[in-house]
Amino acid sequence: MVTLDGVIPGIVDAHVHFYDPMKSTWALSRYARVATMPVINRFPRPALWMSGMLTKKFERLLMIDPSIVRTAYEPRHYGAEAATLHRVAGVGVGSVVHMESHWSGDTSDAASSFDETRYVTGLSFGGGRVPDLGAIVVAADPAHPGFAAAIDAQTGYTPLVRGVRYKWSRHADPQVTQWRRESGVLGSPDFLRGFETLADAGLVFHSFAYSHQLGELDLLARRFPETTIVVEHLGLPVGVFGPVGADTGTTAAARAEILGLWKERIAMLAARPNIVVKVSGLALGVLGYGRETAGTVGGRGVLAEMIGPLVLHVVDRFGPDRVVFGSDMPIDRPNAPLDVVVGALLDVVADRGDYLLGQLFARNAQRIYGIS
Repeated sequence: MVTLDGVIPGIVDAHVHFYDPMKSTWALSRYARVATMPVINRFPRPALWMSGMLTKKFERLLMIDPSIVRTAYEPRHYGAEAATLHRVAGVGVGSVVHMESHWSGDTSDAASSFDETRYVTGLSFGGGRVPDLGAIVVAADPAHPGFAAAIDAQTGYTPLVRGVRYKWSRHADPQVTQWRRESGVLGSPDFLRGFETLADAGLVFHSFAYSHQLGELDLLARRFPETTIVVEHLGLPVGVFGPVGADTGTTAAARAEILGLWKERIAMLAARPNIVVKVSGLALGVLGYGRETAGTVGGRGVLAEMIGPLVLHVVDRFGPDRVVFGSDMPIDRPNAPLDVVVGALLDVVADRGDYLLGQLFARNAQRIYGIS
């Protein structure tokens, strides 16, 4: 069994969400806080109804297990999960990159984003089995008129802010999560003006979009060749593993078409040297990986078999220096806990050599995010 022992001293996990629904002031926890209000919980039957309603809302909007956002996920929780990695990977996690945790499509609320940054920097990282906080990626909309001021404020508050995440995914299936309804957002004058601010600040741009949208990133990468653009979650080919939404990925032919289009887009983006792919979100429900009743959830072997063609296509096209590992904890955990995700990925790339392993699991993230 291939491990990382002797290859790197520790993994850099470039995609982890930290939050507490009872403390956080940003949009992710809005419904979780409502569900725990005393005025609701004094009445069991209304509370049960509210809980069921919120569960369905989270499942519909996010395609994730709603229990994830009802409980805190902080460094101590992640550290407990990461302690299992020595058995699987031969090393632990040395540092993490916090990824913003806003669920709302409205990322124009600079105060909410700043509140999250204050919260995360106030958590206890490092020491014992808890990894260091290597970097922070904040939520922001480059097209918003207050984008430049918001970025200046956050980078001035902490040098750990190294990137901006923009969720602009949209889909023809009305039951697939929509973050933006309009098309062509990356080419708008307002967006491009904001992106210039991001580029001048030396920040990394994180794109959260679906695979059929990735062509727009090609134009952006050509316009800003010196700015690193990270394509999150392998480019999110919705429904590639199984049915999602109303009618996406419902047949083998449909899934083959999704995979084929995704492969074309990935090959196109690989021609842009400033684009990096994050190997993350490997067990996301939106890919069609989910729920044991659908027969698509399994252990390490099942996950490795499913993600293998996608991961290897990305590695072959982008090479070892433009791929970054991220666990997407705790979002992926109901389908695949941290040790399963790392183990499956190791199984997929085991025969690609130590150089790829070191770059994928640590060194690329250290370079991109300036983590020592």
